[in-house]
Amino acid sequence: MKKVHLSLFLIACTAWLFSSCATSSIGIQVLVPADISIPQHIQKVAVANRSLPDKSDKAKNIIEGLLTGESIYADREGSENCGLGLVNHLNSGPRFSASYLSGTDLKGTGTREFPYPLDWNTVNELCQSVDADALVLLETFDSDNSIRKYNKVSKKKVESKEVNVTTYYADLNINVNAGWRIYDNTNKRIIDEQSFMDTKVFTGKGTTPSRADDNLPSKRNAINQSGVFAGSMFGKRISPTWIHASRKYYKGKEDQFKKAKKYVELNDWDEAIAIWKPLTDNPEKKIGGRACYNMGVACEMQGEFNMAVEWMKKAFYNYNMKDAKSYISLLENRIRDKERLDEQLGN
Repeated sequence: MKKVHLSLFLIACTAWLFSSCATSSIGIQVLVPADISIPQHIQKVAVANRSLPDKSDKAKNIIEGLLTGESIYADREGSENCGLGLVNHLNSGPRFSASYLSGTDLKGTGTREFPYPLDWNTVNELCQSVDADALVLLETFDSDNSIRKYNKVSKKKVESKEVNVTTYYADLNINVNAGWRIYDNTNKRIIDEQSFMDTKVFTGKGTTPSRADDNLPSKRNAINQSGVFAGSMFGKRISPTWIHASRKYYKGKEDQFKKAKKYVELNDWDEAIAIWKPLTDNPEKKIGGRACYNMGVACEMQGEFNMAVEWMKKAFYNYNMKDAKSYISLLENRIRDKERLDEQLGN
């Protein structure tokens, strides 16, 4: 029975190795649509911070900072970094150009409560200062933090003996609550008003609990990084964003697949297609199915999503390529996303 079990294990390992060796992967940049669509006449935006409290609330915030163990001005710095994180994210995308208005004396509540909307004269002045079509205001900013401590035990050989080794961890969780308004200066209306909670986790580890704590960033530094993160996350809500993704394709052992792989590595999809297409009707199912699958990948790379779906359907229905089924769903999502992107980018 042991020999049978061993044989089955070896067969499974061989199948896994063959499967993993049969494919290769490529990295691609995919543009995903924003959660909401901003009117097309808004092309340039000004970003400013209004989350800081006025003088009457400063003492309360200082006391709160001392009680919670945060740096006194941690949220002040964090909110500035939140605005800068948004600006950097918007400028890295294809939809907006953004400018950060530093030094604007705009006071808010200093809490999670939204202040009254800014008056339109002030909105107009701020927009005109950088020739912007809209003003994006960080109306509220608040952070809190917590630490979770735990340990993990692993085995390690020391002088030929197996011993238990304990590693200690400390997770610093920073929760940022940021409230935003978008003021359309052309039509004098607020087109979006929402608060969002984003969490960023920092992990320290060490051979003792204190060393794990020592390997954490300071809370002030962590809040600054979390502010940038929260600003970037809001950028994804209002602007199409580039993300990194990967796609697998079949390289095979046959000479044609090996040759096509070289063209894929050169990003020459036309030459790869010229090799794969004649193989799509190959009587050997493995070759025909892989060629159809690869044709679908190539069509996606060239932006021909509908054609890519047709090739993947052929791979799935004609050759029973099970991986093609999930790829079809992915492509259908990209087709829907393209419709939204065309709307958001004015194509």
